[in-house]
Amino acid sequence: MMESKKEWYLLYCKGKEEGRAKLNLENQGVESFYPTMKMEKKVRSKLVYKDVVIFPNYLFVEIDTLAANFNSIRSTRGVIDFVKCGTHYTKVPANLVAELKAKQQCRDKSEIEVTLFIEGKKVIIQDGAFKGIEAIYQCKDGLERSMLLINLINKTTTMSVANTEIKNIPEK
Repeated sequence: MMESKKEWYLLYCKGKEEGRAKLNLENQGVESFYPTMKMEKKVRSKLVYKDVVIFPNYLFVEIDTLAANFNSIRSTRGVIDFVKCGTHYTKVPANLVAELKAKQQCRDKSEIEVTLFIEGKKVIIQDGAFKGIEAIYQCKDGLERSMLLINLINKTTTMSVANTEIKNIPEK
């Protein structure tokens, strides 16, 4: 009986088809992986967090080098070819893939909390020159800032503040 010798390799995929290639490879019994991260994107004038592939067009695959058919893997839908150094397929250290997977799992567990600010609700400024001052949320000011109504020296003023510097005040 032959022992299995699994190694990680890097595949180059067609544009935005990493997911398709991963699915097709897993149907063939080949373990595959591509790391992603949450990224803030503007979709139809709204700010959303989307999963984005860290290494676009690349896919890590674990292959049993003694039993696998490299041609069938290379011919999988979504895959262009193995990444090569000369005529040899490039091997990826297993500890690197394990580290990427561990970081991916940590990121998945700590999903980004999207804070929604509601017009007319009280917020508190957490950073900057106005730290600790309460204000009333007015509206968005672009993707990363908000307009606030702030009361300074008995005068109400409108100011623009970064979203990272404000926090909702919980209702009592």
